[in-house]
Amino acid sequence: MPRIKNVYIYSLHRPKAALRRFLCKALPILGIVLGIEYYLGQRFLLGGDSQTDRCLPDKWVYLIDTYDKDIWRGDLMAFRAERMQPFFKDGQIIVKIAAGITGDRVKVDTQLTRIDNTPIIEGLPLAPKLKQPPSAFYRDETIPPAAYWVTGKAPKSFDSRYWGYVYDHQVIGRAYALF
Repeated sequence: MPRIKNVYIYSLHRPKAALRRFLCKALPILGIVLGIEYYLGQRFLLGGDSQTDRCLPDKWVYLIDTYDKDIWRGDLMAFRAERMQPFFKDGQIIVKIAAGITGDRVKVDTQLTRIDNTPIIEGLPLAPKLKQPPSAFYRDETIPPAAYWVTGKAPKSFDSRYWGYVYDHQVIGRAYALF
């Protein structure tokens, strides 16, 4: 009688079991990764400033935390533009420094902008470009409720000196300069 050698028969069910085990481990991990990505994608925006003359000249990429709208004096804040033509369209996202908050006293004249008597930024260099005399931008008032006075660091920053306040409904969130 001939001797039968060991014959291995591969089951078609074995690869399915391995696939099932892999999916049982991979799908929860994939769900967690996608959940984290969704949360971070909802909470944070990444923005860049492509302007040649930047109002915040030392940085050009910003992380915006849309869940953090608790803005204090000196914070970088992101907001949607309103009444900022001809430089920015309504709805465009802007990042500036919150130089003044509700209740602060703002004084703007030809030489200097002050908030609570602290110098913030010099002059009104964009007045001619806006076809207005500097006196059209003079102010001596208190920042109203739910409003911010924003500015850049560069003298030619198009900021609250020219168009007024940013209101709570415009605020997107706190911004962080990355590089």
